[in-house]
Amino acid sequence: MNLNLQNTIFTPQDLKALIMEVRSYTRWFAQANIKSQVVGKPSAATYTVSETAATLIREFAAGQPLSQQLLDMLILSLEKIEKESPRITITLAAMPGNSLKKSLTDWCRKNVSPDVLVDFRFNATLLGGMVVQYGSRIHDWSFRRAILANRSKFPGVLRNV
Repeated sequence: MNLNLQNTIFTPQDLKALIMEVRSYTRWFAQANIKSQVVGKPSAATYTVSETAATLIREFAAGQPLSQQLLDMLILSLEKIEKESPRITITLAAMPGNSLKKSLTDWCRKNVSPDVLVDFRFNATLLGGMVVQYGSRIHDWSFRRAILANRSKFPGVLRNV
């Protein structure tokens, strides 16, 4: 049972929320199983999870009947990803929308690691562009850095505008 992060899980916070949701569902599932064993028939009660969690559980089960053991294995797999996955921090000049988050995360998962988690931050002083931090490395592609690097040329550019 191979577990790949879905493209709706971008950040470490998204993964943490997913783990909490699956844990909550696992508790409900265990209680529903106990009730069905006591009563002798399956419970009619349902538990609603997000589409992301439902898809993840369905893909992880891969056609097998859902069981407590399977859900526990899913939680352990998610916790392992949370602990071991590489993390990148991308700082932008404005809060990114979901489409930009998805595009940047997809690129990182294709070029860095399939289970990379991308933490998005914003800092208006960048003026544009982005700053990417991976481990101890920082790559600054912001307009602010470009302006400061060409400080002596900037007054001439403004005079010609």
